[in-house]
Amino acid sequence: MLDEDVIAPFTERTGVTVSVDQVDWNKLNEKISTGIAGGIIADLIMTGVGWTQPFAQKGIFAEIPADFIESLGFDESVLAPARFEGRYYSLPQALDLRFLGYHPEMFEAKGITEPPTTMEELADVAQELTGDGVVGLDYLSGSAGGARQAFVFLLYAFGGTMFSEDGLTATLHEEPGRLALQWMLDQMDSGAIDYDLRAPEGQPSPFQQRKAAMSLVATGNWPTWQQMTPELCEEGAVGVFLMPPGAGGKPVMFQGGTFISISSLSQNKDAAGAFMKHMLDPEFLGIANAAIGKVPPTPDIPANDEIESSLLTRFALENLEYAGATEGGTAAYMQIRTNLDGITEGCLTRKKSVDETLEDMKSLCDDAISRLR
Repeated sequence: MLDEDVIAPFTERTGVTVSVDQVDWNKLNEKISTGIAGGIIADLIMTGVGWTQPFAQKGIFAEIPADFIESLGFDESVLAPARFEGRYYSLPQALDLRFLGYHPEMFEAKGITEPPTTMEELADVAQELTGDGVVGLDYLSGSAGGARQAFVFLLYAFGGTMFSEDGLTATLHEEPGRLALQWMLDQMDSGAIDYDLRAPEGQPSPFQQRKAAMSLVATGNWPTWQQMTPELCEEGAVGVFLMPPGAGGKPVMFQGGTFISISSLSQNKDAAGAFMKHMLDPEFLGIANAAIGKVPPTPDIPANDEIESSLLTRFALENLEYAGATEGGTAAYMQIRTNLDGITEGCLTRKKSVDETLEDMKSLCDDAISRLR
């Protein structure tokens, strides 16, 4: 579908042929690194949030002109992961945004009339909804990300960041990080979050099975719901709300997704730039994102039935300004991200205390950042 609806119109208009090399996500880093070493790499490269700074620092990504960025009119929240040292090296093309979903009938049964607006209220509501075989909040089953991303989401909710603005100092171990870890542990102690709550691969999530009253959900869950539990896609079947703040700030939405960059080694930069502009045209942003169940980085797209029919996508587009919880922020993040999962899991499984976990996080980041200098 993308070849026919997105690539073909570009080729017809410009005469430029586009060849796509699809790579498994888990092998993409290796593929790019090998390509750079051999001097053979794609003109346009699609990566994820947190990848821009490491590859820009290595000189793999070319800088994108500021005037082109300004012409797009994208919200600042979706552009933050695209910067390195104040310049842009990537642009968002398909976003995967996360927030919280709930079963309205379970709220009504407990007399809860509104979604919680603070982290304290979220904890209270989750505990009130727990019982009779139902967990109040499914936050760790992996249906919308792993332990690392669950921690990062809460880190921002409590007013923290992962790194300093220049990316050279870790900040994830500071007080907001402590609050984020302790909040998860407290909910596990109360039973409002069940660490062992899981669904077999290929089966509906605990939230879809109504084993959880609330859940972390991702916009990309909608196609799965349509296929496995279409009743959840009916009007009013699910309610959604942003992650509430834990420190008197603003609510937040977690941002993942796909970003486009031009290779610094490209011998076809003009053609690559033209294709990037084509892909970021509102018409083709709508077509491409509807096909994969993701969210365009701007609400300014032509009417699209598939996008408008998704409660999750509509909600995300209406709240793009809150998409500030993102991974990365340092050129050392590719050396950090995988190990951060294990460190966070160690805390959630009580193998390490909160203090030990925060110290391990700081040491991991400090060591990786020190290699940049």
